[in-house]
Amino acid sequence: MIDNNNADNNYWSLWSTIGFSLLILGTFVAAQTLTFFIYVADKLKDHADITDEAFLNSLLTNGDAISISEIIAAIAGIAITFLFIYLRKQLSIENYLSLHSVSFSTILKYLALMIAAMLIIAVISTISNHPEPQIMVDIYHSAKSPALLWFALIIAAPFFEEILFRGFLFEGLQRSSLGIISTAIITSAVWASIHLQYGLYEIVIIFFIGLLLSYAKIKSQSLYIPIAMHILMNLVATVEIALNLN
Repeated sequence: MIDNNNADNNYWSLWSTIGFSLLILGTFVAAQTLTFFIYVADKLKDHADITDEAFLNSLLTNGDAISISEIIAAIAGIAITFLFIYLRKQLSIENYLSLHSVSFSTILKYLALMIAAMLIIAVISTISNHPEPQIMVDIYHSAKSPALLWFALIIAAPFFEEILFRGFLFEGLQRSSLGIISTAIITSAVWASIHLQYGLYEIVIIFFIGLLLSYAKIKSQSLYIPIAMHILMNLVATVEIALNLN
């Protein structure tokens, strides 16, 4: 018989998990901000005489700047997450984050669930006549290297966000007095709240998607499932924007 209390001791405590998660997010934001401003500063060197506010504002939605800063920040965020797991010296990274292999049929089942959720969201958006987020349209339209943007949105962002929210943070919180349901709600709410580039409608949708990803993680017992679902969601959204611009 497995002693769950002893198993839970392999993970960082509630407050340690929260503290380290804040440090991970801080590292991500710092790396993203620093990379972005280095890119902007480099561009402004070629436009030293430019004071046009429109040009400066356009850099805030520059697809290449956002792509590069997202990729570098994701690498930094994942690296420090792995470091904190290593410092615990109890479990391997794979076991701590539940990076367990799953069958192809299981992957297909949860991808089908994500497709169903996206169809429901599409119907709701159509009925409510809610448009595509303009910021994403601007970012895609300004990207001179679409491949880099696709990698940032479809690979870098899903891997970092799932490793943190459905991985490190989720594993630590669910083993505390909070339990699984509260953990799913809290991690989904925090995940939704970091998407400040969107409006309230999109943030609410992201929260419910977070609950779905949490459900998939709990039922499958593998972080690979929410990662795959997240990748599919971002892929479909990016393809949709690309087709609308062509």
